[in-house]
Amino acid sequence: MFTPAYAARLLVALILALLATGCSSTKLAQSWEAPDVNEPAAKKILLVAMIKDPVTRRFFEEHFVAEAKKRGVEVIPSSEYIPQATDHDEKEEIVRVVRETGAEGVLLAQLKGVEKKKKFVPSRLDWFPDTHDDVVFYDHYYRNYRAIYRPGYVGADNYFNMQFRYFSTRSEKMLWAGNTVTKNPRSVIRGIEQIADEVISDLKSAGLLEGGGLL
Repeated sequence: MFTPAYAARLLVALILALLATGCSSTKLAQSWEAPDVNEPAAKKILLVAMIKDPVTRRFFEEHFVAEAKKRGVEVIPSSEYIPQATDHDEKEEIVRVVRETGAEGVLLAQLKGVEKKKKFVPSRLDWFPDTHDDVVFYDHYYRNYRAIYRPGYVGADNYFNMQFRYFSTRSEKMLWAGNTVTKNPRSVIRGIEQIADEVISDLKSAGLLEGGGLL
């Protein structure tokens, strides 16, 4: 069963053991917008990472907030106001933080899992022509010596999946939802930055957030 505690362990493992297979990329796999939103774009939102481990939670929120700031969006990390993630279970605590910060929206972030998918990399042989007008003997010898056959192999890609839900503090309704997929993150910090970029960009495109471009 996929529990919050298990999710926290997965994220901790990701931070402690950076994946180095293939190229790193993040995309917004799915997104949804509430129809007929009748309220102004938020100037300030509260980020709540649903991660029980306090160190991992603060790490994620701090880097997400920093990337959002580059895009002119003010995001407040909930870990500064609620150090213990278990206090998220109390409605009064969330209401208090929303009032203290003046947040007009709340963004919930949750790890959904890390998937490993196998792939086949075909064999390869670098080939050079037998003769060429500009190739002298030593170059020809050296190039052919380097033409080494590389056999095919079965590798794996790792996919880091996160779920985001955005709620208005005015109506308390969900206005946006999205799922991100990060493939083979070589750097945890860079992975979080890419995730923040995708989420913030889509929220702004939906007209739910105010903010300029890169500072």
